Amino acid sequence: MSLTKTVGFFAGTTLAIGGAAFGAVQNSDLAAEVANLKSQIAEMKNSQGDAWLTEQRASEIRGIVTDVLADADSRSSLQGSGAGAGYNGGFFLSSADGNYSMKINVLEQVRWTFNNRNDSGTGEDQTWGFENKRTRMTFGGNMVDSTWSYKVAYYFAYSNDVEFDGASPVLADAFVAKDMGGGLSFTVGQFKLPFSGEYGTDAGNLQFNDYSTISNAFADGYGQGLMLSYSADAFRAAVAYVNALNQVNADWGAGSPSDEFALTGRAEFKLSGTWDQFNNAMSFRGEEMGVLIGAGLNWADSNNAANGDVFGATVDVTVDFGGANVMGAFYWDNNDDAPGGAENPYGFTLQGGVFVSDDIELVARYEYGDADTSLDSNDFSTLTFGANWYLAQNTAKLGFNFGYAFDGIGLWEGAASGNNWLADGTGEDGQWMLQAQMSFSF
Repeated sequence: MSLTKTVGFFAGTTLAIGGAAFGAVQNSDLAAEVANLKSQIAEMKNSQGDAWLTEQRASEIRGIVTDVLADADSRSSLQGSGAGAGYNGGFFLSSADGNYSMKINVLEQVRWTFNNRNDSGTGEDQTWGFENKRTRMTFGGNMVDSTWSYKVAYYFAYSNDVEFDGASPVLADAFVAKDMGGGLSFTVGQFKLPFSGEYGTDAGNLQFNDYSTISNAFADGYGQGLMLSYSADAFRAAVAYVNALNQVNADWGAGSPSDEFALTGRAEFKLSGTWDQFNNAMSFRGEEMGVLIGAGLNWADSNNAANGDVFGATVDVTVDFGGANVMGAFYWDNNDDAPGGAENPYGFTLQGGVFVSDDIELVARYEYGDADTSLDSNDFSTLTFGANWYLAQNTAKLGFNFGYAFDGIGLWEGAASGNNWLADGTGEDGQWMLQAQMSFSF
């Protein structure tokens, strides 16, 4: 056999071995094939002598065979373990049986705001600039088996923070949940409290650059404790028992808990559509018609006798048209700790949007709030409108908002700071602001 034919035969055989390795051939078959090749090479060498193949070429071919075998071993090992990795709504790692997994998600929001006030009393009537609104990393997945799940979310940066009383960086979610079957699940740890429908939407899936001021003022925020949830095809509900409403990362001590008791719950009825579509505050083109009605209750009794009871309620309706949507929410509180007796603040939000193309959405929102107190005669009344450009739906989007406040920003300043409203001077109103925000959620 000539040198050319011999090398061609050996190269072709080597490629056959490589193809078999990629096809997940067992190591025993590979070993048998290599042994057969060695036998043929030895036979040709005996018949033709050492002249048929130089030592240098033999070394090169041995190296190729070694590389092929090493690659086959590594592939066989990966196939045997069944471990998975990739991207599916987040970067993930998973064991072969799916009992242990981790998904990593990132939320990054960068905002620029220009705010204009009349005679603020500070000399700073016009304020503008950039802010790193949110930088959050979330870890979640399964452990033990598919019925156990966990979630840990941490904000590395959070400016004008309403959720965590200005704390940044801060641990947000930190809980473990158990699926008990039949639609029931049990959660222990720190989590968003079930009450407000708007606040239940993740910050990366909002229709505006931030939660409404009314939602910030009345939503229960986060809590530490226990939660029982139930979910069916057209109904779901959750009730939580926690140390206190709007409290995170609290230390245990002689004064624990902060409240004698704190309970909060929410129920939702889905008249049409899917649960998944209501995870987004907007309704993209191509989505089906959906109608959701929700209601929430909370009740807390403070350990401080001067604070008394707090009781609140909310109701909301969301309608998705597949390319357009509208949402309305009403909130009401009864606070026994108000100066001079009980007060009953209330407020409502009405918002919606319509897609003028697959990627461009026009949005508008009106908010009203009445603090029901003699300490501030100003109601909260704002109109916000703008547009969203969805570069990759909620994964990457650019939002423009223009807002106008009809009344002075007084007692509502804390809740309004998330939308970059600032305190007005006494007797002043007519504040306006312009925002642009890039949001990345992946």
